Amino acid sequence: MSKKKIFLLFSGELRFYKENILSIKNYLRDYDLFYFFFPWESEKEKINFFKENYKNSKFDLIIQNDWQNLVDQVKYPDNANNNTINLFYMWDALTQCFNKTLTNLEENDLVLRFRSDIKINSDKIKLNLNNINYNTLYIPDCYHWNGVNDQFFFTKVKTLKKFSNFFEFLNISIKNNDFICPEYTFYKFLKKTRIKKVFFPIDYQIMRKQKSSYIQKKTIIPITDHLIIKYLKISYKLRNLKSFYWEKNRRNKRQNLYLK
Repeated sequence: MSKKKIFLLFSGELRFYKENILSIKNYLRDYDLFYFFFPWESEKEKINFFKENYKNSKFDLIIQNDWQNLVDQVKYPDNANNNTINLFYMWDALTQCFNKTLTNLEENDLVLRFRSDIKINSDKIKLNLNNINYNTLYIPDCYHWNGVNDQFFFTKVKTLKKFSNFFEFLNISIKNNDFICPEYTFYKFLKKTRIKKVFFPIDYQIMRKQKSSYIQKKTIIPITDHLIIKYLKISYKLRNLKSFYWEKNRRNKRQNLYLK
């Protein structure tokens, strides 16, 4: 019997860590894996190196746009680690990646939005990938910060169509003087587009070479957004009562893994 196929989607900057590909192969060892990379044009010199390490891989360069004028219009930015400008670059890469994926794969193919700096610590996936529904994202139940985790999700290809108007939504949010933060904006977009969320357990970390020297400014959050974020955080803690309070393994501070 043939294995179910999973198409892993990587976009933007190419960050290579050996632990990434090793942990993917272990975690998804019961599936046939195909790697689709959509790196910035400035990353093209890294492609051959990635081809050697990620078998069954395809590469399609994308253009990195300048978002500074729009970023300057944000009244309430997330000032943690350049999160606001990074949000624009991330979704610039993702929307281009999703549009290209829609033309290359079948509607019901299973895709995994992933990053090359993720190290999966869990031994095996605890999610039934034979029962993935349209208009639903299957998201790790960790690292939601001020909203919903945007680093990693499973879905069907046809669900990606719903992201085509992401920047239209983001423009409206900026004009409305909403709090612009990666996870919170993702949460509001999913709610606006009525994309369903299913959370599943997994232990993973983001690998980094060194701690950022970025000087963090104070973040100001409008009261309405603040109350929604408060509700989301309480909901997360209640949903993971034992692991959060007793086992203490569901904390955001575990996200970064600094390598020597």
